[in-house]
Amino acid sequence: MGRSDVFPPGQSGNCTAADLAQPDFESESRRGNLRFRIPLQLFGLGILDGIQDREILERHRATAAVRAQLGITGLPNRSGNDGTITRFGWKAQNKSIAIFAAEAYNVEMGVTNDLFTQATDETPACTADKSEPNDITRLEADDSSNQAFANPLHEPPDWLMFAMFMRFLDGPKPAPFSASAERGRALFGTGPDNPGIGCAACHTPTMLTPARSETAALQNLTVHAYSDLLTHHMGKRLADDITQGLATGDMFRSTPLWGVGQRRFFLHDGRTDDLLSAIDAHFSLPADCDDERRAHSSCYGPSEANAVIARFKALPPDDLKSLLEFLCQVPQ
Repeated sequence: MGRSDVFPPGQSGNCTAADLAQPDFESESRRGNLRFRIPLQLFGLGILDGIQDREILERHRATAAVRAQLGITGLPNRSGNDGTITRFGWKAQNKSIAIFAAEAYNVEMGVTNDLFTQATDETPACTADKSEPNDITRLEADDSSNQAFANPLHEPPDWLMFAMFMRFLDGPKPAPFSASAERGRALFGTGPDNPGIGCAACHTPTMLTPARSETAALQNLTVHAYSDLLTHHMGKRLADDITQGLATGDMFRSTPLWGVGQRRFFLHDGRTDDLLSAIDAHFSLPADCDDERRAHSSCYGPSEANAVIARFKALPPDDLKSLLEFLCQVPQ
């Protein structure tokens, strides 16, 4: 705020703290009105984008018997425009990589664009000198309104080039499994015919991309993302009380586990750097709706992962070690 370098030449910034004050985060935290997010991994997004809805739903149907035994349901979040399955973001709230990128430009950086044309804060002193949208496709013959975009290699807007960049980031490369990690893979579950302790009922080991694609690099792939790309009720321990699309306050997308061994922090809010603690947090009993002292504002049922977590905790030490070794080496 108050920076002069973000305004056009000859114009000085007058967006001060008085115009756009910081929220009182400490007070909001005391009221239980503050939620944290850590960024999701970007690798392999083009591969996930290419998986068809029919593939997602067929893999889900294939685990129906196992899920019924474990109390796991799973729900696709869907686009309000065309009804197709959304799959990006902690709650699978974004339909595509393009929307994912454009939303981040506006919400995280304040850069309005072709898809998100309106600033989230319209304080006049902070928006009067900015074009609306800020970052769009510019094809004018001269630079009078191109904002220095008179470059044939820079005709697409920045947000779209960022989406293109993400589309072609490859997924993590598989590493050879040790004998112990291979044992852990079997315990995790490899599919409906071998459900293991049940982890694979949500973290689907494999999916396929279509046999044909305009982008040859994205066609006919076996994807080891370890996610069903659906949302699940996780109970009050993980609930953030935020609804996005069909995903309500305690629902989250099954996070793809490929590359999880390289992450520093776990869960949507980065609350732990310990993988065991992250797994344990998936267990949650139903909220006591009569307890006004509860941490969250809504009453939630049990976590869909409870039965699986109970099996996980019952594993003997050697099996537990093998399962953790497998998680640190996925995908394969």
